[in-house]
Amino acid sequence: MFVATNVNDLVEATVIAKLVRERALDPIRIEEKPFDVIAQQIVGIAALAPIKINDAFALIRRAYPFRELSREEFDRILLYLEGGGESLAARYSGLFGKIKIDHEMVSLAHPRIVRDLLLNIGTIVSEGYVDVLLKRRRLGSVEENFIKQLNIGDLFVLAGRVVRLIDTGANEAFVERADGQLPTVPRWNAAKMPLTSGVARAVRKLRTELAAHLVRTDRQEKSVDWLVENYDVSIANAQAIVEQFRAQMSISEIPVDQKMLIELYRGPDYSHYFFHSLVGRSANDALSRIVAWRVKERIGGNALVTIDDYGFLLTLRRSQEMPLEEWRLCFQGERAEEDLNSALRESQLVKWQFRGVAQTGLMVPRNSRGRQREVRQLSWSAEVLFRVLQQHEPEHPLLLEAYRQAAHTFLDAEATYDFLEAVSNFDWKLRELAAVSPFAFPIYASVIKESMMLEDPSIAIERIYHEMFARVANVTSAAS
Repeated sequence: MFVATNVNDLVEATVIAKLVRERALDPIRIEEKPFDVIAQQIVGIAALAPIKINDAFALIRRAYPFRELSREEFDRILLYLEGGGESLAARYSGLFGKIKIDHEMVSLAHPRIVRDLLLNIGTIVSEGYVDVLLKRRRLGSVEENFIKQLNIGDLFVLAGRVVRLIDTGANEAFVERADGQLPTVPRWNAAKMPLTSGVARAVRKLRTELAAHLVRTDRQEKSVDWLVENYDVSIANAQAIVEQFRAQMSISEIPVDQKMLIELYRGPDYSHYFFHSLVGRSANDALSRIVAWRVKERIGGNALVTIDDYGFLLTLRRSQEMPLEEWRLCFQGERAEEDLNSALRESQLVKWQFRGVAQTGLMVPRNSRGRQREVRQLSWSAEVLFRVLQQHEPEHPLLLEAYRQAAHTFLDAEATYDFLEAVSNFDWKLRELAAVSPFAFPIYASVIKESMMLEDPSIAIERIYHEMFARVANVTSAAS
């Protein structure tokens, strides 16, 4: 089967093989000063013997991830461990208190804390499945990791129908019917590892070099030979790559380094904006949240977001269309962190991320005396605590850690911020297309694939791709 998604996989395999030969690997990202781990470590240190506050602070800062931990941050974690934090200590210090501080000495609040620590030590969190309920009827279940991607109002397919998320509970997601509407959250990325930012840079390099070579020569054979020689790829695979690049150039242009290409394709009911931001899936996820939030702030309404390794798609109503200059304003580097946090507050990601943080930080114990707690019990406890802290103590260290993990572990905020700083100096292009371009088709396929209930999705995608490719050829012929 020869479709655009296969060629993208082929390009990825080509650049990854080259990176391996060159021994160029993505750098390891070490999480900086995770507050939940620090909380667990403080309790562990105190379990060995009482220790002076200053000595505990100095000891923890000797570890590389905690080298930049400030004393103010450390003191806030101590305050949490004493009784749960400002919002919980007044009534629940006995329940949440793990340590006591007396004459600048940190010790355990009760001997049973040692047993609780040994039962719950570790950083592997318990995740499970979430029941999806339509009124009182159970439609099925989805993984917690899937729920993390959703916002209230998002549409997805379950049990052969499109449903809209209206609320989430301790271990349930409540939905309503959304028959005939376009799903906003595809499920079709699970079988493929996400593209990392390092591999994304290598793909951009290949695109830039090959695009320049295609401009210099009219003979496809020369570009194939160049690709075989420089990337050690077979002739058949090089021909497939070059064919897709030439098809892209015939209807649009190649998104290369220092260029921000936006393609607009108007369907029967919606306007589809394809943003070719090749920064990796996690960074595209963060970037799309920022841009969608800013679109909502500028023109109102919600943009339907589909992310991909190679960019993202915003699907808008015709009345929401914006010119290029308006889109450039949505990609400004200023206030990017604040806008991402605002977008996360309206998502489910932080709430569900908090559950793991609360377990590691010993606020919600995984195990109690003689038995392991059910995932549903853990979820209910974390759900209640999240709502309390979100409303009454937004600076609680575990809540801050949940936001940080959402932005920097689940998403790749650093790569996103770097891209937003650089993209203002790029060459921006907005191309209105009569057909979906070959480079945009994999993202478009993620959307339409959800609506295919009566035929095999892979067969349907191949059929639709060839129909789209024929439209590209027709558009090109008409233009010439």
